[in-house]
Amino acid sequence: MIKRILVLSVACVSFASVVTAAPKKQTVQPAKQVILTPDQLEWKSGPAELPTSQMAVLDGDPKKSGYFAVRLKLPAGTTIAPHFHEGVERVTVISGTVKLAMGKTPDNPTVLPAGSYFALAPRTVHNAWVDQETVLQIATNGPWSLKLVDQGGKKGQ
Repeated sequence: MIKRILVLSVACVSFASVVTAAPKKQTVQPAKQVILTPDQLEWKSGPAELPTSQMAVLDGDPKKSGYFAVRLKLPAGTTIAPHFHEGVERVTVISGTVKLAMGKTPDNPTVLPAGSYFALAPRTVHNAWVDQETVLQIATNGPWSLKLVDQGGKKGQ
């Protein structure tokens, strides 16, 4: 009987140590709950590199380290010169259509209608333009910046 109790005790301790040593699933929790309807978006002037654009912050702060989500409204005829971002860029086309070309030239663009998504690796040079008003949602990690590529083809500082 004592042998059974000893074996059972060792088994319980072994099981408990395995369970407590198991890695915990990591989840990203929002700092606060965010629930917005379109009429609640606060549109402000967009980045200086896109003077005619408007931006609405949905979550987080694109100027700080950490997750953020913004909407970027581009008026018809907007051209975004060749540029790159220091971090990964993750974009969903909410409305309108964007033409996205890799590199410094507008050659062979991919036409991305509403509902499209793209993600670009850090420092990927690309350019884009819209023929109609277009709204993009950028949801990634900050700080976010748009760095124009100079005329000589060198990446900006």
